[in-house]
Amino acid sequence: MIFLKKAYNILLQNPVRNLLIYAVLLRVLVFVFYHAITIFPDTEDYVKLASFIGNLSLDNYTGERTPGFPSFIALVGQNLYITVFLQVILGIVCTYLLYDFCWMKSKNKHLAFITAFVTTSFLHVVFYEFAILTESLAYTLMVLAFWFIEKYKLLEVSASVKNLFILSLILSALYLTRPLFIYFPIGYSLYFTVKNFKVNTKAVIIKAVIILIIPVFSFYSWNSLNKRNIGYFTSSYYLGINLAQTATSFFEKAPDEHHVIRDIFVKHRRYVVENEPDYQYPMTVWYAYDELIETTQLSPPELSNQLGQISINLFKEYPGLYLKQVFISWKDFWGGTSTLLWNVDKFELKLIRKSLVGLWNYIQKPALVLINMLFLIFAFKKGIVALKRKLRVLDSDLFLVLIILSGSLAQALVAYGTNSRFCFPYFALIVYFVISNIFSFKNSKS
Repeated sequence: MIFLKKAYNILLQNPVRNLLIYAVLLRVLVFVFYHAITIFPDTEDYVKLASFIGNLSLDNYTGERTPGFPSFIALVGQNLYITVFLQVILGIVCTYLLYDFCWMKSKNKHLAFITAFVTTSFLHVVFYEFAILTESLAYTLMVLAFWFIEKYKLLEVSASVKNLFILSLILSALYLTRPLFIYFPIGYSLYFTVKNFKVNTKAVIIKAVIILIIPVFSFYSWNSLNKRNIGYFTSSYYLGINLAQTATSFFEKAPDEHHVIRDIFVKHRRYVVENEPDYQYPMTVWYAYDELIETTQLSPPELSNQLGQISINLFKEYPGLYLKQVFISWKDFWGGTSTLLWNVDKFELKLIRKSLVGLWNYIQKPALVLINMLFLIFAFKKGIVALKRKLRVLDSDLFLVLIILSGSLAQALVAYGTNSRFCFPYFALIVYFVISNIFSFKNSKS
């Protein structure tokens, strides 16, 4: 214990430098023992759109994804190795931003160091950087957004127009990386307005609108492009498929006018239940997909739109079943089932593979779930205190809590399956909030 305390004190003598060395070392070790780019089924869509962007033409693009992450790939000439390298660099930068964010909020070197150290030590943080998926970029933009808000006090009425415009750019990039995050600028504007409305009404309204300008323009422009190319005003035509996943458990209640789609869907759901592991249940629509396309003769966007319309009508007709599914999806958001995505076969040394699998399954994944549960407890406490004070104190921590909880609910309303992946972009903020509350509790007992 004495040795550990001395080592910790040495690290704190130059916390930023030591954190960055640690962050670099972790990624070098992953490269040495893993040195692979992790490809998943989603990767193909991002690379496809990157090709369109690289050719400077989006004519006839079929609307699978938003252009944030594909633009990132296109900027490096669609070279996936350079893409991963840049994601690793951004991961190291995030370690610094997180430390600085915590330091600005707490002025506590211990809290800032521990938060950044714990966060960057989790395997899913590092391994997403080696995957061609949106998680790493979304995580970076989320940390950057909160760091920028804290750095320039952008929740205060005195916030400069220039900095609000930059934040608007960051939040627009976040939406273009993950369509779900269109709620963030809306949530920010509402919070900013409520917090400052009585101080200077005119200035508050103008500044709240400034934050919305670029995200709303991005949303409208991208949706309009898809309307022109595929006939539907949507960020991604996959939305209808996502909604069908949410309606999976009660899809048999679809009316007879949709009996062809309904019966094929239910047939494949039965197959999945009888022959596949439980985690494949939300993927029923993908098991049925080829037969649905062949039988209905609909294009993929048309089929997704039909599935979406059927699902929305089911939600209206059976709100109890829908809310039950929303709760299941919300609960899964806080679990660690699908949080880490890697290809364990890429480890050449069996000992390293077994050690890391054990570290994740028996230490880090349970710790991740515990951190999430503590976040919910502390968030509930934060909300109760805010209500007791009649919302007179609207600070940046309450804003952080509301943004994360809103995101957890937003994803549950429209998606079912691998829900814990949606939690990942908030991970650093969740760790900060939990550790800051533990520090506060400890100090109150001292």
